[in-house]
Amino acid sequence: MKAFNNAIKHISFLLILFNLALVTGCHSDTNEKKIGIIIPIEHKAMNEIVSGFEDTLRANTNSQLKFKVANAQGDMNVERAIIQQMKQDNYDLIVPIGTDATQMSGAMIQHQAIISLASSMTENERTSRKTCNIAIVHDEISASQLIQFIHQAYPSLQRMALIHSASDKVFPEVEAAIAAGKQAGITIKPMMASTLNDIYSTANNIPSDTQGIFVIKDSLIVSGISTLKKSAEKRGIPLITSDQGSVQDGAGFSLGVHERDIGVEGAKLAAAILSGKSPCDLPIVEMTKLTVFVNQESLMKQKQSLDGIHSAANKFNYEIENI
Repeated sequence: MKAFNNAIKHISFLLILFNLALVTGCHSDTNEKKIGIIIPIEHKAMNEIVSGFEDTLRANTNSQLKFKVANAQGDMNVERAIIQQMKQDNYDLIVPIGTDATQMSGAMIQHQAIISLASSMTENERTSRKTCNIAIVHDEISASQLIQFIHQAYPSLQRMALIHSASDKVFPEVEAAIAAGKQAGITIKPMMASTLNDIYSTANNIPSDTQGIFVIKDSLIVSGISTLKKSAEKRGIPLITSDQGSVQDGAGFSLGVHERDIGVEGAKLAAAILSGKSPCDLPIVEMTKLTVFVNQESLMKQKQSLDGIHSAANKFNYEIENI
């Protein structure tokens, strides 16, 4: 079975490169701008970001555009190959989504313009580069904000499992969440799932006295949210996330931003760059308007009430959006 999975992954890898070659190997109009969008793994939030980016950029530039959306399928080697191909084929804009894809793109590309969407790259990190070629839309929500909201919504919650991937970007956020939990009187148990297949066994190993399941912005885990949804329903505990898409896919509620708006803001940066602006002259865009996304059907299946969530949203002046 392992050999079969590896063979499938290898075939997928070759297909991605073949498709990239088809896009870039044909003769194109000299005025056409090639835009390469890199998603680490496909799920609803990624699709919303891409849709917002493509639609808004088309509406805000007179350039002819050719988009290529490449899915790395959760594989860093595939992601590296995609970036290398886009670099070699002189894409006019390279658009990685997420911190890990941004860091890899930045390490490999020094001269083409990069627009980083939904990453945590700081101003110091981008200006310390040899070539400052990255524009950024930053959507990170602090662990303190998330835990404060959860504590307000569930004041009696004392034990929570935090399911996370092995991404380098995630570990500091996990530590910050654990520290914020201690201040709120919540013991947070980190539980790692290195692959999509691992999420099932990780969910089955959540301690029986756990009162909630928590997921930060973590692409691998979000792509397997349906597995955690089933576990939360079986246990009768809330599944709490940090993005809109996972609530659409069955999480009980989240505190986050509209994913499409990340793409919209990124497209505005892209339009400015295509008109001649330098990426580093553009300020980092902060997504500060937070929304509480609620899936009432999922909450019912998880045997949870809306009352505490509404009360917490009112206290922090967050809008509530039912999905």
